[in-house]
Amino acid sequence: MRIVLLSHYYYPEVGAPQRRWRILNDHLRAVGHEVITVAPHPHYPYPDRDRFFGSKVGRGRRRVDVRLGGTWDTGVDGERILRVPYLHSGSSMARQMLDQAVSATGAMSAVIDRLRGRMKPDVIVSTTPALPFLLAGDTLSRLLRVPHVAEVRDAWPDLISEMKLITGALGKYLPGALTGSLEHRFLPDLLTRAQRRAAVVVVTTDGFKHRLEQRGVTAEVVRSGVSPAELDGASGLTATGAIPLIAPAEGTPTVAEAAHGRTAAARRGLNLLYVGTVGRSQDLSTTIRALARTEGVRLRIVGDGVDAAELKAVAAANRVPVEFHAQHAGAELAAHWEWADAGLVSLSPLESYEWTVPSKLYSLMARRIPVLGVVAGEAADIITSTAAGEVARPGDTDSVAAAMTRMRERVEAGEDFGTNPPAGQEPREWVIRHASAAAMGHGYDRILRQVVS
Repeated sequence: MRIVLLSHYYYPEVGAPQRRWRILNDHLRAVGHEVITVAPHPHYPYPDRDRFFGSKVGRGRRRVDVRLGGTWDTGVDGERILRVPYLHSGSSMARQMLDQAVSATGAMSAVIDRLRGRMKPDVIVSTTPALPFLLAGDTLSRLLRVPHVAEVRDAWPDLISEMKLITGALGKYLPGALTGSLEHRFLPDLLTRAQRRAAVVVVTTDGFKHRLEQRGVTAEVVRSGVSPAELDGASGLTATGAIPLIAPAEGTPTVAEAAHGRTAAARRGLNLLYVGTVGRSQDLSTTIRALARTEGVRLRIVGDGVDAAELKAVAAANRVPVEFHAQHAGAELAAHWEWADAGLVSLSPLESYEWTVPSKLYSLMARRIPVLGVVAGEAADIITSTAAGEVARPGDTDSVAAAMTRMRERVEAGEDFGTNPPAGQEPREWVIRHASAAAMGHGYDRILRQVVS
């Protein structure tokens, strides 16, 4: 089967979508499928690719020329990539949306121009969070008369109105009545129609699957998969999937083992680590403000994003111990995890995020790293049912501070996490059954074979 993947994010960029499709690409090719990824030149989270290739993550990576009709590239594992143009973006939501729209348009043009006749795909797969790629997949599916599998990682289109995306991006230029109409009616209706036309919409939680089915959408759940390297205890855990992962030397303790083996003196306080995107959806400002209401908790944030500057200002204003570090991969990132007692998973207090589970949660559970989850809904239920850590209400500073205090006390007491879980499955076992790379790959393979047959 020839599969064409449309994505705004792909390796060697660092992030949850990049990690997910790097793993899936390897699995699908291993079982005999041909996968062609159509994606812009790597630049996330920077405005342009020059800054990306000058960063620690991008330095030394292969780069190809930019051409309007797309440029063939080869991934690190030999996979075929058709690189398409992008727009130099910035921190504003309007620029990011324009960047995604330009890349989605370039992807449609490149597929029509390059993948016709003998190269025609058997199925088109699109993936969010870049919403224009869902529409590009829908358009190409109808033009080429092949099925469309639409992966919708978060609760789209519901988040458009809840996050006030159009108001945030264009509110300075358009009247409120128009932006409100776009957010609440036009764009949600447009995306829902595209979802209904898709052969299958792949989501990551049961709750959102049921919500889409109520709208007449055919939906299937495929959870984000933890890689075999992470399950084997690789020391370069990224929680969002930075690659390469560095295998531990023989006899080297895992992060969880190292934290458990510290002396009582070394356990004074809590070292809390966040690794990943520093953006609006994560609402890390609530966690930073909560630090001012606790004692003995140290927070380290490793990552980049549009909220980084604002978060530094919040930390300074509240005079709390927060360290900020740029994106790292491999051995450099492993050092941060050796410092950490627990990992932070956080989402903003939007209703639709109750149907979202950040993939970094599964990575932490697989490594048996205690989790401080500032999450609600399905993500909170998973943490509670597996005894993986502590849960706080998103957006509630007092709740986050209380959860931090409980976790600090448990860490200082040398208490184990993940023991005697209410659901009967400890965190790592739950991930292997429900959110491993193998489970994700088999789920996608089954869905793709069904829609093509």
